[in-house]
Amino acid sequence: MNHWNNKVVAITGGSEGLGRAIAFAFARQGATVVVLARSQSGLDAICSEASQSSPPLSMVGIAADVTDDCSIKGAIDSIVSRFGRIDGWINNVGKSTRVELNQSSVGIYRDLMEINFFSAVRCSLFAIPHLEKTSGHLVSIGSLASRTGWPLVAPYSASKHALSAFHHQLRLEGPRNIHYLEVCTGPISRVDAGTRYEAQVESMDTRPTAASQPGAGVRLKGISAEWLASKIELFCRKRKSELIVPFYARYLFAAAQVFPSLVDRLLLKFKKKG
Repeated sequence: MNHWNNKVVAITGGSEGLGRAIAFAFARQGATVVVLARSQSGLDAICSEASQSSPPLSMVGIAADVTDDCSIKGAIDSIVSRFGRIDGWINNVGKSTRVELNQSSVGIYRDLMEINFFSAVRCSLFAIPHLEKTSGHLVSIGSLASRTGWPLVAPYSASKHALSAFHHQLRLEGPRNIHYLEVCTGPISRVDAGTRYEAQVESMDTRPTAASQPGAGVRLKGISAEWLASKIELFCRKRKSELIVPFYARYLFAAAQVFPSLVDRLLLKFKKKG
């Protein structure tokens, strides 16, 4: 019997990008997937595509705002009312930016913390009582920036560090029967890669062209969203606690604890010219 048969998995920000790939990865394995997003048109599109797949996939959409307590609580109540359970919750919503440290403001940090950190805290705290009943899975989609700094993304990195710390606390203090998976990934391949941050880079004093690229110019190949989604589904089934992509980054993170200055210099060597 498939692990996900008769199970319900919810994902925030699941109507596009990595979230969309994750939604289809779990649905193809037999789960009923609940996609949460603000755009009703986006939800309608992904659910229509799922229903027209061969074979049809079980996917429903709920319009919800991860920055609002009432909206998320209402969405969870709706899921439980309709399906009677939640077996997986994936905190996927995220946002990045490009800004020079001396040009940043508290407002930028507050905005990134709300989207990347507080939204995951909010969703997790509301979902945990239901996941405890099913010995379910709680997944947080972080970043390589969850474990290290990088030029021109200070607010993003700070918010993802906070998410990583919270996820660690979940493993230590959360219900023991829940599986907690933190995903720390490099830049995801996207159709709009290299153009999303052009306006922000144009306003910079130094205007480094590489900063508009995925990962703010980190010298890494873009990761396939579909491939990563399949790994997340596999790591949930195996109840692994951590997924770092690319794999070798874990060694860099370990070295940074012992040789921080040396690793800072190595990190800067990974930066693309421009």
